[in-house]
Amino acid sequence: MKVIIIGAGGNSKVIADLLLQCKKKSGKEINLLGFLDDDPSKTDLMELPILGNVESALQYASDSEVFFINGIGDNLTRKILMERYQTLQYDIAIHPSAIIANNVQIGKGSVVMPGAIINTGTRIGKGVLINSGAIIEHDNQIGDYCHITSGATTAGNVTVGELSMLGTGTKVIQGIKIGQNVMTGAGSVVINDIPDFCLAVGVPAKVIKKDEGK
Repeated sequence: MKVIIIGAGGNSKVIADLLLQCKKKSGKEINLLGFLDDDPSKTDLMELPILGNVESALQYASDSEVFFINGIGDNLTRKILMERYQTLQYDIAIHPSAIIANNVQIGKGSVVMPGAIINTGTRIGKGVLINSGAIIEHDNQIGDYCHITSGATTAGNVTVGELSMLGTGTKVIQGIKIGQNVMTGAGSVVINDIPDFCLAVGVPAKVIKKDEGK
């Protein structure tokens, strides 16, 4: 399998290492071709080439052997690119140290980083980043293009809406519903539902900013 990573920043670097670890642990044939990035000053990353700008991906759209992983960290940018380049084949990347229950559903283009745990009955949307050490308990619904950052934990039956980001170390108690385009501050403890388009921080987490135009 040939793989190209979209983006050449820090997140893409971690994904590249993830793929190399998969190859090492499983013996699976993974040929990491390189990266695509719109910054012309970038020429290589991790001794792998920058193959061109993001639009160059279309050159590979008809090649059934080439798969893409979107390494862009920003949720909205990741969504825009995946929707713009829908003809590409997007793979799912899962680090070998991640623990994932058998019946978990994970959408195309999602990435599960080292040490993450995803328990039974959970559905992960497309283009989602589950970062290192995150814990997603049973029967969660994680919307498209979310980012569950390092060390964040959601208890059972939690819903997280599209494009939301749970900040580093966020804790969410059972049954909570978090809306779309929500961001929680690092170390927040969420004990109440959070509506769409909000920034919530603190222990317990309180909404400190809401986009009233949404």
